[in-house]
Amino acid sequence: MKQTANMLSIQEMMQAGKLTAEGFLGTDTRNLTEILLADQAVVNELGLTFKEIADKMQAITDIGLKMTEAVLPVNEEFAVQVDEYMGFIPCPFADNYQAAKRNTLLKNRRTGAAVHWSDLNIHMIREHGFFEGVGSYFRLDPAYLISFLK
Repeated sequence: MKQTANMLSIQEMMQAGKLTAEGFLGTDTRNLTEILLADQAVVNELGLTFKEIADKMQAITDIGLKMTEAVLPVNEEFAVQVDEYMGFIPCPFADNYQAAKRNTLLKNRRTGAAVHWSDLNIHMIREHGFFEGVGSYFRLDPAYLISFLK
């Protein structure tokens, strides 16, 4: 699929140094449209929606918000820690959304495996189907995230 002028403009805002020092695309050489379509295919194949994924992430963050900067058990298998920072970060999709600067770490208590995300990740997945580019610090591989959240 050809990338539109609007997507090109959004991709430019996602570059390192625009909204964040690291940007949202990492080392990914694909254009934004290709990234979105590839992740959409994975989510579709696994039978979920972006909203369902984001809702699970938000529910876990909400548990961690009960006591920020402390590790809280989610259940027998998982523990969560939420760290809050001052300020907000705008969504690069120019939808006037400002996310709190907050990071959630979900850790498997048995294996030690972990996944982390920001409040902006939750929004971008729910509203835009964007998991960030490969090599980005906050990139969430949809297949890994979905398997981790099950």
